[in-house]
Amino acid sequence: MPYLFDHLDSVRELLALSPLGLITDVDGTISEIAPSPGEARVSQVCRESLAALTKQLDLVAVISGRPAQQAREMIAVEGMVYIGNHGLEQWNDGTVEFVKGAEEYRNKVAQALAELKGLLSLEAIAFEDKGLALSIHYRQCPDRELARRYILEKVSASAVAREFRITEGRMVVELRPPLEVNKGAAVEMLVDRYCLKGGMYLGDDITDVDAFVAIHSRRKSSSFRGLSLGVIDEETSSLVEKEADFTLNGVRDVERFLKWVVETVPRLRQ
Repeated sequence: MPYLFDHLDSVRELLALSPLGLITDVDGTISEIAPSPGEARVSQVCRESLAALTKQLDLVAVISGRPAQQAREMIAVEGMVYIGNHGLEQWNDGTVEFVKGAEEYRNKVAQALAELKGLLSLEAIAFEDKGLALSIHYRQCPDRELARRYILEKVSASAVAREFRITEGRMVVELRPPLEVNKGAAVEMLVDRYCLKGGMYLGDDITDVDAFVAIHSRRKSSSFRGLSLGVIDEETSSLVEKEADFTLNGVRDVERFLKWVVETVPRLRQ
């Protein structure tokens, strides 16, 4: 796919639009992938650039697979919109708001944890209770493909787990409520709520493909102009590269790009 820094003129055209939004994923995009979710840290360069952009753009938002409050604590930038659990929840004035029907899955997550606890017999598998969803990580397993197959087998045999939508990400299997909510739906909501004429989405994983598709769909059906920016490395799914308009090579490239946006926006809006 085309490398973003070879096509900055396309971004300049976008940055001249208003209202304009920048939306980003967290893990693998503004935070390096860590051995476990708790070890991940948002890049200080990205944090500083995002803080500056809240004063320059009409919307700066994050859509994360993590709970909204956790994403907010990780990034710690005031003035950003924080959407968590792939669109199921949003941090709003000190409270977390959930989409209709999501909260009833909180008890089901607890039931799934109890029913799937046998997975812990396999070395280095780790559960991440996200409140409304459950992630089962196998990044640290000695044989990742064996662990993946084992997890999927046990999940398919669990009556409680089968009540969820089963998805996969980077070395993770996720149980999410079977609602018509994903990162793409969250992007659509933000474009409508903020009446955006233009926008960019940065993401690195299969779950971000829904957001890329939403950007493309909105671009075809309205006057909205947007770009899907894929952050790639050796683990990246081919679907991410296929749906991205342009690519960046890892978090360091994202740092460089966000700094460039911070420097470029004032020149275009003088």
